[in-house]
Amino acid sequence: MIVECKKCEAFIDAILLKDYSGCDEENPPYTYSFLKCPKCDSPFLVVQENFGGDCWDDPYRLYPTQDKINPFYPEPIKKAYSEAQACFKTKAYTAAAIMCRKTLEGICMEYKIKEKNLESSLKKMKEQGIIESRLFEWADTLRISGNEAVHDLNITVAPDDARDIIEFTSAILEYVFTFKDKYEQYKKRQENKKKKKST
Repeated sequence: MIVECKKCEAFIDAILLKDYSGCDEENPPYTYSFLKCPKCDSPFLVVQENFGGDCWDDPYRLYPTQDKINPFYPEPIKKAYSEAQACFKTKAYTAAAIMCRKTLEGICMEYKIKEKNLESSLKKMKEQGIIESRLFEWADTLRISGNEAVHDLNITVAPDDARDIIEFTSAILEYVFTFKDKYEQYKKRQENKKKKKST
C-alpha cells in the first residue's frame, strides 16, 4: 500500500502488519490497516472505505495525522479549514464542503477582495494574478459545491466528493500562501545571482 512517510519524506510501499475490516448499517464497509515503512520502520494506521464492489477509496492516514495546517496561514483561514477537516473526520461531509467554501471566502478577504458575491471575488483574484486559471476552476467548483450544500436541504455531499473538496482547498491554500511566496523568493535569488555575475 502506497502511503507518505513523513520521516523519509517520500511515498513508500508500506508493509502490512495487521488489518481489520467491518461494516454497519449506517456506513460503508471499511478496513483499518496497520503498516510500517520498509525503510525506517515508522508505523502507520490508515483507513479505507468501500463505496460499492471493488471500489475502495484511497487510504487515509489516521496516524501520523496528515492534516497538519500550515502555521503561517492567517488565523481566520486556519480556523475555517481546520473545522472543514474536523467535519470530514466525523463524517459530516456536507458541513466539510460548506467550511471549505468559507475558507475560500477567507482567502478573498485576506487579499482585501470583497465583490458582490464569492464568484465575482474569485474572478477578481484571477484578474489580479493571485490565482491562475486552473486554480480558479478548482475554486469555482468548490464554490458551487458549497453553495449547493448551503441552499438545498436535499443535497448531501458524498464522502469521496468531500475528500476531493478538502484536498482541492488544501492545494489552493498551499499555492496562495506558500508556493507563490517561495516562487517569488526564488525569482529574487536568481535575479540577484545575475546581477552579481554582471558586476
